[in-house]
Amino acid sequence: MSNPAKKSEELVEVTLFADGDRYVDDVFVCVNGESCLIRRGVPVKVRPMFAAALAASAEQDRLAESMMRRAAERGEAAR
Repeated sequence: MSNPAKKSEELVEVTLFADGDRYVDDVFVCVNGESCLIRRGVPVKVRPMFAAALAASAEQDRLAESMMRRAAERGEAAR
């Protein structure tokens, strides 16, 4: 019988974008008081809660960019 708690803690591989310019620093992730520092540009195995936090952050960035683009378009249309 498999242990569901064990499966939920299996490490997840993530690779954070690195461009040699703006996106070069390691990324600090903290969830419920537990933290890790994730290196950019290389595959890294992290706990699922850190991968989920990274995914949520990326989604928020995408939504913010979309909102800013729409606001800029509305501003251009008003001129």
